[in-house]
Amino acid sequence: MRRHQLPGKKVADGQDPRLLHRAADPGDDVLGFASFGDWRGAWPGYRYTVEHSVHVRSDVRGRGIGRALVESLFPLALGLGKHVMIGGIDAANDASIRFHERLGFERVAHFREVGHKFGRWLDLVFMQQLLDARGTIRS
Repeated sequence: MRRHQLPGKKVADGQDPRLLHRAADPGDDVLGFASFGDWRGAWPGYRYTVEHSVHVRSDVRGRGIGRALVESLFPLALGLGKHVMIGGIDAANDASIRFHERLGFERVAHFREVGHKFGRWLDLVFMQQLLDARGTIRS
């Protein structure tokens, strides 16, 4: 696992490029990446909550890369004093929902037709993981 910095670039709105992690093979081909950033635009009341993103190349899924990437974010978030990590997932993406459940994320919300992509409306599931101040994940 490598920490990869993209100086002067934003990964996504609210995401600090210093918090981008990537997995690469020995030839340095990127296999996947994960990052997190402020949730709800860093409004003061939500300053202890972050939203993460994880993507693994389809041909290497099921090898533990996604788990390693997401788990690498937990200590970073804790080190920044964060309390909750949120994941927003397309409700039709059963594999991602199961993946997050295996990591201890809990399904906490289901929003109907809040996204629009590929000519269709998408439901969004929010999942959360409470982070423990001692540096461990609550179960």
